[in-house]
Amino acid sequence: MKHLFILYFTLISAFSLAQNTPKGEDLINTDKIKFLNNKGDFSKIEKTKDKDDNFQFLFETLEEPKFIYNCATKFPIHQKGYRKGTVFLLSFKAKTETASLETGEAKALFIFKQTSDYKGNIDYTQSFSSEWQTYYLPFETDRYVKKEDLGIVMQYGYRPQSFLIKDIKFEVFPEGTNIESLPKTEITYIGMESDAQWRKDAIKRIEAVRQGKFTLQFYKDGQPLQNKSLNVKLKSHAFLFGARMAAEDIVNETDDYKNFKKAFNSLVLGNDLKIKHWQREDNREITLKALDKLKEEGYPVKGHVLIWPGFNYLTKEVRQNKNNPQKVTEIIENHVNSILDATEGKITHWDVVNEAYTNRDLQKITGSEDILYNGFKTIAKKQPKVRRFTNEYGIISKGGIDTQKQQWYYDFIKRIDENTGGLVQGIGIQSHMGSDLTPPAKVLEILSFYATLGKQISISEFTMDIQEAKVREQYTRDFMIAAFSHPSVSEFLFWGNTEDGRGKSDIFTKDNKIGVMGKAYFSLVHDAWKTNLNGETSEDGTVSGIGFFGEYEYSFVEDGKVVTGTFQLKPRQTNFYKIEL
Repeated sequence: MKHLFILYFTLISAFSLAQNTPKGEDLINTDKIKFLNNKGDFSKIEKTKDKDDNFQFLFETLEEPKFIYNCATKFPIHQKGYRKGTVFLLSFKAKTETASLETGEAKALFIFKQTSDYKGNIDYTQSFSSEWQTYYLPFETDRYVKKEDLGIVMQYGYRPQSFLIKDIKFEVFPEGTNIESLPKTEITYIGMESDAQWRKDAIKRIEAVRQGKFTLQFYKDGQPLQNKSLNVKLKSHAFLFGARMAAEDIVNETDDYKNFKKAFNSLVLGNDLKIKHWQREDNREITLKALDKLKEEGYPVKGHVLIWPGFNYLTKEVRQNKNNPQKVTEIIENHVNSILDATEGKITHWDVVNEAYTNRDLQKITGSEDILYNGFKTIAKKQPKVRRFTNEYGIISKGGIDTQKQQWYYDFIKRIDENTGGLVQGIGIQSHMGSDLTPPAKVLEILSFYATLGKQISISEFTMDIQEAKVREQYTRDFMIAAFSHPSVSEFLFWGNTEDGRGKSDIFTKDNKIGVMGKAYFSLVHDAWKTNLNGETSEDGTVSGIGFFGEYEYSFVEDGKVVTGTFQLKPRQTNFYKIEL
């Protein structure tokens, strides 16, 4: 089966419907399209009319089925047989109404059927913007297609979602038509141009807020070490650049963990500290071994997550006691206390509460948000030096236009502070980017909005759905530049490291080479933002420079031997070091 993953966002269409575009024949059966139906009990379709009195269809996935094909609709078409190399174009207008995915977008899988079984399928996975967009999905037959086998099917059995779709066309083009001549939606975002002002301003801010001056003064036998050539280079950033990892990979020293160590200076455990995973003794054992190893190797670790208040992410015992708020409170408090005790000294900061906007089962059972506030109180009492974060999705993704959720999250953080005496120290913004790419200037605007709360900000789960390499790399780079330039942002975490088949994060490929997103990452963190200076001491034995905050190593040759040492370049400090050989 061929899988062509296309997640396109339309602001400008570079391959628009130009005058020389071939004319196709629409195969949609207009008499039957009005009667679209769905397969299975997990979804429903509602036919309505838009403001121009044209038919549009609201597709709603009510419950996520076991397989996405349990929610499916076949578009009615006029069928006939076609030769290999015949070109087709599916086009439609669509918009997301509601979504459960972290990207804030609904999505569907479009299948071009060439055979009676699945082996000849050509698939497109398409996410939908929150505003009306036109989508173009081109196909080319790679075999002779029998009349009875030709088909177009849409599957949408994902997490609960709804989307509108209209103006559906499925065109076939004359023999000899080049698929490249058909309209195709260009992937763009505002601010991607090479001379964008936001980027120029961001680079200046990075120089101002992420760098500082240092001075080293060398002495030998009580005298200044003069005219000595030396190298000073950054070993590790003070800023936390990290990725999601699994405890098992860490313990077993897999390629994923080896790759991680080449790239990052911090990490977050993806599933190992979640309550469902933690309750199993064998999982706990592996997780604790991983934490011990990470502590020994000096990596800061973010714990994810103390309280995730939805039934889907809690143990069965919680659901079984949904009518017993006292028991549920006891279960959560016992878990929080036990996991904090077991991991004491091994976790530097925690996602205390995760995704409370859509997950409210604990709040409903207990009648308030106190059960969430208590998580902050408990960790502050038991481990006051461990930083306390909230975490939420859909804040900066889907174009950054969900102001209602943005305001809710802002107010939620304030509520926690008001009820705990100001115990929130950090704000997690997940940043799962779908097809509706948020302009970097808008990213900065949202970050500044939350910065008014006076907390650290974590880019806590960055992913990219778009697979087109050029935009995938450029947007990763631009998003990182924007985030790193904001003085309130304290860490940048990728939700994944080595490509795992889901297409979300590819710092490294499956064969352990640098991936598309990795190219962006390494070009910044290990190149543009990696201080490496060569200099010479003056008459008083000093050498000065400007570099990114972090741990440094200096080296030079003296009496035929290489002399090395380390120092810290810290913000808001003099960073003067007197070194006696």
